[in-house]
Amino acid sequence: MAGMAGAFLPSPMAAARMAGANARVRGLAARLLSDAQWDDLLRAEGFRGALELLATTGYAEALAPLVGEANPSLRRVERQLWAASARNCWRAGALVQGTARSVFRAWWQHWELENLKTVFRGVHHGLDHQAVRDLLIPLEQRPGLPWDALLHESTVLGLIERTDGTHYVNPLRNAIPAYLRDETLFAIEVALDVRYYRDVAQAVQRLSGADRAPAQLLLETYIDILNVLWAYRYRIYYGLSPEEIVNYTLWRTWHTDADLVRDIALGASPQDVVARIWGDWRVDLSPLEGLAEGQMLPLLEKTLERYWRGLAVKAKRGFPFGMGVLLGYVILDELECRDVVRALEGKAIGWSPERIRQVLVRGEE
Repeated sequence: MAGMAGAFLPSPMAAARMAGANARVRGLAARLLSDAQWDDLLRAEGFRGALELLATTGYAEALAPLVGEANPSLRRVERQLWAASARNCWRAGALVQGTARSVFRAWWQHWELENLKTVFRGVHHGLDHQAVRDLLIPLEQRPGLPWDALLHESTVLGLIERTDGTHYVNPLRNAIPAYLRDETLFAIEVALDVRYYRDVAQAVQRLSGADRAPAQLLLETYIDILNVLWAYRYRIYYGLSPEEIVNYTLWRTWHTDADLVRDIALGASPQDVVARIWGDWRVDLSPLEGLAEGQMLPLLEKTLERYWRGLAVKAKRGFPFGMGVLLGYVILDELECRDVVRALEGKAIGWSPERIRQVLVRGEE
């Protein structure tokens, strides 16, 4: 038994590396906003007041490029905040090695994916390359897509060919007939999403030992959530057929499969679906009772995001030298960034603190 127990313990060198990583990520986590800072942010006077307050917090580095601008636009501020979250994810991944690092790199690529979608949208709508460049999240240079070439393409089909040699090219080529038929980017963006999240799941599956369980719980739960939300969105907002919905989702994730997606497409309620996946004692959907489907879906999305955030909070407080602490921080950082963006949007249109608080994913801890 002693020998078996020892097999699950990290080597002294690995433990030392993880201890150092843990100390550094706790330093990053200390930059997350406290409850008091959130209260101050929500009470700040307008968009400008909220921005000035954020510049005194852990977001000072992110907002530094905007210092001195009389009236920075909400769009520019959002791009800087997203860039900061992407940078923090990259930094966290640099603290580990091997397959663990590959998981962080795979997860980081969703920022790259957002920029790629932006390029497709810009070209589809006929924007010039500088206008498209101005819309991108300013990610630091990383090995990846040929951005200069992509930004100078003038057609969507040309963009697809520019991805030759990347993991996106085959799904994009498969989406060409639907793009030409419908003259929308729907099939293109679905192809990109499905390819990307399959890559994340595969990176998690390559983990072994104590790293795999927290990565699976945190990242593959999110993929489960996305698959469920996609299926409902395609049914409620797009009116797609069950066959189309199955084709435009992931056929198998950790807790979902084509049969469950088909049930959603045929009208299964969120309560039934959530009970099958996670158990209704884990996710309270009682606030959805009696709501029309169009009203239900945004609340379902926020409820599932809050469930995912709760998993990240527990992981960050868990075993101090494990993968869960690092991933928990990365997820909480990104969710906080989303909430900060929502708060700034609310400030920009004059919402009250109470109204803004209603759309946030964060809760009291």
